[in-house]
Amino acid sequence: MSSVDRGEVLTKLTDYVRRELLDGDPGGDLTTRTPLLEWGVLKSLETARLVGYLRTEFGVRVPSSSMVGDNFRDIERIADLVTSLSVRS
Repeated sequence: MSSVDRGEVLTKLTDYVRRELLDGDPGGDLTTRTPLLEWGVLKSLETARLVGYLRTEFGVRVPSSSMVGDNFRDIERIADLVTSLSVRS
């Protein structure tokens, strides 16, 4: 994959987090700037599942050097990571 559309990444990531990590987000609280780490949405297992989703859905492999909290702070940051990694692929 040479590049991805950031808007599409944001939409797919938001849907994934809502569906897979927030049981559908019944309160409708999720935004692309929701602090996922701070709110405890992303813990070890959830982050591993998300990284697997990024590989499957967007064709990007997240190197261990990119597995830092700042890259997973919110959906905006994750989308930035995906788009930057897709350009390198």
